[in-house]
Amino acid sequence: MRTVKTTRLLALSVMSWATLCASATLAQTAETNAANTPHGVNHEEWVSIGKDVELAAEDSAQEIVVIGGSAKIHGTVHGQVVVIGGNVEIDGHVEDQVVAVMGDVQVGETGKLDEQLVCVGGETHVAKGGKVHGPIQEVGAGLGLPGFLRLTWLKDWFAQCVMKLRPLAPSVGWVWWIAGFFFIVYLLIAVLFPHPVQCCAAQISARPATTFAVGVLAKLAIPILCFLLPFTIVGIVLVPFLVVGAFLTVLVGKSAILEAIGSKISGGFGMSAGPRPLVAFLVGAVLLTVLYMVPVIGFLTFCMFSCWAMGAGVTAICVALRANRPAPPVAIPAPPPPEPSVAAAQQLTPPQALAYPRAGFWERMAAGFLDVVIIMLTSAAVGPFCILVAFAYFSGMWAWKGTTVGGIVLNLQVVRQDGQPVNFLTAIVRSLAAVFSAFIFFLGFFWIGWDRDKQGWHDKIAGTVVVRLPRAVSLVCY
Repeated sequence: MRTVKTTRLLALSVMSWATLCASATLAQTAETNAANTPHGVNHEEWVSIGKDVELAAEDSAQEIVVIGGSAKIHGTVHGQVVVIGGNVEIDGHVEDQVVAVMGDVQVGETGKLDEQLVCVGGETHVAKGGKVHGPIQEVGAGLGLPGFLRLTWLKDWFAQCVMKLRPLAPSVGWVWWIAGFFFIVYLLIAVLFPHPVQCCAAQISARPATTFAVGVLAKLAIPILCFLLPFTIVGIVLVPFLVVGAFLTVLVGKSAILEAIGSKISGGFGMSAGPRPLVAFLVGAVLLTVLYMVPVIGFLTFCMFSCWAMGAGVTAICVALRANRPAPPVAIPAPPPPEPSVAAAQQLTPPQALAYPRAGFWERMAAGFLDVVIIMLTSAAVGPFCILVAFAYFSGMWAWKGTTVGGIVLNLQVVRQDGQPVNFLTAIVRSLAAVFSAFIFFLGFFWIGWDRDKQGWHDKIAGTVVVRLPRAVSLVCY
């Protein structure tokens, strides 16, 4: 029964924090007014966010809730005392239970508790004359666990970072180790992959508002897609690609933001153009670190730059794909009929299609995403047979058109390396091999980005390649 009551109390504390964060100013004003009142009065419900509470010996309170601060009880509390992220010192009388999360509890010689004492992530100390009539429950720190599992390391982070809305705080040491790790990652990306970083930085400088808006939309769309895709069964294959791709995009975008901001600042001081990218990166990192330590502004900066980084990466990818659209090869003769696109599509043969450039990883993933969306729309009707529908869809489209609906949108064509048409047997082999490509952590699909011919494992098994045709060739009529 006490466990249920403790759980209910903790849940009530968390809900109180969520509802009272918006009215922190009103709570602190009420606390100030209460402090200015004469001693001997009864406080109804004393709630403090981010500040310490001290109940005088002549005063009493119904309940005390402190978030991000400590509580000193010298008087009488008729109800419960809940403290999150701070310590509790009791020299008075608490008629109900005391709960401390990520903090210690000290019961003095004159302290008295009528109910249980619950301490999560901290330690309890009861003086010789102190009285605790209920049980003492320690979770974490009082059980002889290693230092990391005691949760005491969260106390300073909660008080200095969470409550002050900033990612970094000078007094929280372990946070700086994480910041240093990501700084090294961003620096390695800027040094090893300068071209993608500079492309993203160029988009930030040229389209600041557009990249930020794209980043906000991408941040909202990715969780929705990760939630919906597993319901299609087949879409489970795309979820790891989506998550890993978004993570890598943010990493490259963060490096680009540091370089773009530092470039503006260092350029204003007339620094030389030779070491400018590296110097700009370091200047941007220093500026971002300083902003992260400012309360409220640090949190807003973190959110804004995360969206900006995502938008810069997505915008740079879209611009690169649009710039890499190839022109038709010179070897293909101009069609004589007045409708050149239809005639070219009708006269285009697999050997001629091999002359076009190979489709890259992101183009093929985009086409696959469109195909999964189509299958997802039919999954509600076919139910558990959606896997068979997906297999029939890909095999049938590859054998009929040499591509899928997603490939038609992006003008991608599956072609056999021997110059022969893609028949139904080749399409079935390619579909089965695609399952094998996804079996080992989707490594067969990632292989497209590393292979010289842009082939996945299913392409190598089936002897096919995916080419990018010009817009003049209509795949609908092919």
